[in-house]
Amino acid sequence: MSEANRNEAEKLSTRAERGANRFLDLPFSFINLQQAVAHVRQASEAATWNYVVTPNAAHLARLSGGDSELRDIYERADLCLLDSRVVARVARLAGLKAPPVVTGADLVAELFARVVEPSSPICIVGGTPMMVQRLRDRYRVGEVAHFSPSNGFWRDQDEMTRVADFIVSAQANLTFLVVGSPQQEILADLVALRGGARGVGICAGASLEFLTDVRRRAPRALQRLSLEWAYRLCMEPRRMARRYLVESPDGILLVLREALRQ
Repeated sequence: MSEANRNEAEKLSTRAERGANRFLDLPFSFINLQQAVAHVRQASEAATWNYVVTPNAAHLARLSGGDSELRDIYERADLCLLDSRVVARVARLAGLKAPPVVTGADLVAELFARVVEPSSPICIVGGTPMMVQRLRDRYRVGEVAHFSPSNGFWRDQDEMTRVADFIVSAQANLTFLVVGSPQQEILADLVALRGGARGVGICAGASLEFLTDVRRRAPRALQRLSLEWAYRLCMEPRRMARRYLVESPDGILLVLREALRQ
């Protein structure tokens, strides 16, 4: 079997396994953090483009509102990882089989600790030059292609095309999309549909800001208690109030409705 056929067979096998373990009618990956890192490491060397999504409660709320485009994007992702301890806790209390929690912040931190090397070509979409420089300094990152699109870029088809072309031209092992949701997921899927890119795109949210101290992440004790959301709300009330007080509860309701349906 050729290398290309072997890679395609492994991809089909992975997707078949995901199909057997769905949660909220989505192909969540029932793997832990170490397995996710190993998977991304291997996929980062591939000649084709794959992407990783990490939906949290606020992201899931969009599905409860009937966002079929986002659902399709999750279906096409290489890995779909649950980024909400609250969703997992509520699901288990309601008798549902929830996937392991693998947050985007934890995944990205492990990738920089264990996978990214000075010789690893990486691409970053979003964030500031200061953040990128801090990554260079702290992790001795060598080749970094950085593009910072304008606000609302994802509503402009021409600019979306420019960003996608930049990702294709970078030919990076790892591409970190840190432009917020759902725009980062839409961009990752657009790159997949256009073709020509390689490696793995990580829909990474605020993870690089946590790594570079642009924003402070909740202490581990609060994370384990499923209170990371409360910490972020206290730290940035105006920015995070809508996400945690308006959108996220709808994501929790989606879990409860699924429990009732079953």
